[in-house]
Amino acid sequence: MQRLCRAATLIEAHMLRDLLAHAGIDALVLNENANGALGEVPFTSAWPEVWLRDRADAAAADVIVRAARHDPGPAERPCMGCGAANPIAFELCWSCGAATGA
Repeated sequence: MQRLCRAATLIEAHMLRDLLAHAGIDALVLNENANGALGEVPFTSAWPEVWLRDRADAAAADVIVRAARHDPGPAERPCMGCGAANPIAFELCWSCGAATGA
């Protein structure tokens, strides 16, 4: 077994494990209940960890984790009224004032 990464939350750790499983990589989450030790150990030691069962999967798994953590999503979306590109946070089109849609 080999540790792939630490996750800031248990939800992130399980999301990463599920992404790896979808790609056919066998992984597991360790330190699921370690947050009870906070105060006794450094907080980073209590973070959940994603471990690979097979070290041969490390390179492929690293690519998946990097993509999951660095994908900012779409920066713009088109207006439903005029089609102008609007920043994702805009609720109203800068061009025509119509709702941009979700």
